[in-house]
Amino acid sequence: MASSTKRTLAIILGAGPGTGAALAKAFAKTHGAVALLARNQDKLASLVAEVEQAGGEASPFTCDVTQPASVDEAFKNIKHKFPEHSVTAAIFNANSPLNPGPFLELKEDDLRPNVELNLYGAFRFSQKVLALLLEAGGGFYGISGATASVKGSAKFAAFAPSKGALRLFSQSLAREFGPQGVHVAHVVVDGIIDTERTRGWVGEPEDADSRIDAADLAQAFVYLSQQPKNCWTHEMDVRPAAEIF
Repeated sequence: MASSTKRTLAIILGAGPGTGAALAKAFAKTHGAVALLARNQDKLASLVAEVEQAGGEASPFTCDVTQPASVDEAFKNIKHKFPEHSVTAAIFNANSPLNPGPFLELKEDDLRPNVELNLYGAFRFSQKVLALLLEAGGGFYGISGATASVKGSAKFAAFAPSKGALRLFSQSLAREFGPQGVHVAHVVVDGIIDTERTRGWVGEPEDADSRIDAADLAQAFVYLSQQPKNCWTHEMDVRPAAEIF
């Protein structure tokens, strides 16, 4: 006979190396089990092991939010895996293609991957998780933004528009679902996150505080998720002290 006591679950989209891994570990400690979603489930195996070695509970799920059928299947599998859990937190941490280039050299197809991910993908994922958060009586929904969410830099015309749209989308959700007990927060990540991938692009950091530490960024999301209802933050920007803004 199943237990009548509901356990809690956090759903994290974009649970790859770096920020996604840090979010997985952080929310496994504060929100019970974590469902880790990424396009390639094989890459999640080591992360699941790390979460479980630290005493958490985690399961991987293949999900490509640009494909409606993939989203439906992922949430069907989550429900099957965690039938006794209430979803109390969710994170949209999709990794957008960073494709800068001179505007006159861009093609329409250069815009589509980011629009599919940051607008249509966010729409699909949000409909699923918000329904579950409401079913649980409320919770936290964090959305990862970027410098481009608030500033369209030169040669970022293929990237910035979708990030700006995601920010406005987040505001709309916050205003609609806040009164229903769901805390929607958009986090503007204004700076380079220090990962193996970014070191491969731009080299080693000048010092420890010149780039964002993924674990510290994850704690910013945890902080937001634990705010009392009388003092919610709907947008937070984070950056290294050395970052020019």
